[in-house]
Amino acid sequence: MKNTPPGYTVGIEGITEPTSFPALAPALSSLWQTLNTLPLGWTQYEAYRYFFGPGAVERTEAFLARDGALQLGFALLGRTRLIRVLPGGGGRPQLVPAPLKLVDSPEVTALRLEGLGGHGRRPGPEPERRWSA
Repeated sequence: MKNTPPGYTVGIEGITEPTSFPALAPALSSLWQTLNTLPLGWTQYEAYRYFFGPGAVERTEAFLARDGALQLGFALLGRTRLIRVLPGGGGRPQLVPAPLKLVDSPEVTALRLEGLGGHGRRPGPEPERRWSA
């Protein structure tokens, strides 16, 4: 990793364009924002919250130091997709945390038609409503 260009590149195979950031924190935040819009099940959501939620920078730095890259798989639209976090540039530049740019493909169009943008809501019990008199 010593000769790797500065920055980090993240992406979701077949769903987003590879995107490069100058620092790891905005890269992971953008990846997490994008994952929150996908129709992930509860188990997948919780697993990725571990990887990209609180404390993500330290965990990811440890993975990158040990393995050189972080690659995680998940099933979406009938096939396995890879989430990649790589040291170095090479993707579309982005400076601030924001959802990653989606690729223009029939699969992503199908996701959009089915309601991509799930607002991060996960299945679970409805909150108790209190009614005032």
